[in-house]
Amino acid sequence: MSWDSYIQNLTKSDWLDDAVIVGHTPGQESVWASSPGGWLNGVTAAEVKAIVASDRSGLFANGVTLAGKKCTVLRDALNVDGQNTMDVKMKTSDKDPDPFPFTIGKTMKALIIAKGVKDAHGGKVNPPVFDMTAYLRKMNL
Repeated sequence: MSWDSYIQNLTKSDWLDDAVIVGHTPGQESVWASSPGGWLNGVTAAEVKAIVASDRSGLFANGVTLAGKKCTVLRDALNVDGQNTMDVKMKTSDKDPDPFPFTIGKTMKALIIAKGVKDAHGGKVNPPVFDMTAYLRKMNL
């Protein structure tokens, strides 16, 4: 199965410019597909483990890291049946002054992570990820 078509489908949205699909099964946390030239392909196994960890208590206080970039968790419904998404926003820095939005979707075996364009808000980034997550969950993937 090629995951590249799923990445292409996500990034054809005017509101998304980078996406990655990573496995989250313990011991198999790796990038399955990513946008050409995007930096989300740098998501690490440790970052995936932190996102899917059963202890959710520190997420809002500590945030998450995506490809080495610190993010604030805005909404965590990753383990809520029928939602299975998390909305985060990249923290700004001198090097990265724009707070890009991200949505993370969780299927049975993979995380779908998409980055919004500069002026997008979470309400534009979440729907494509939510729809793909719901589809892949129905397919038991």
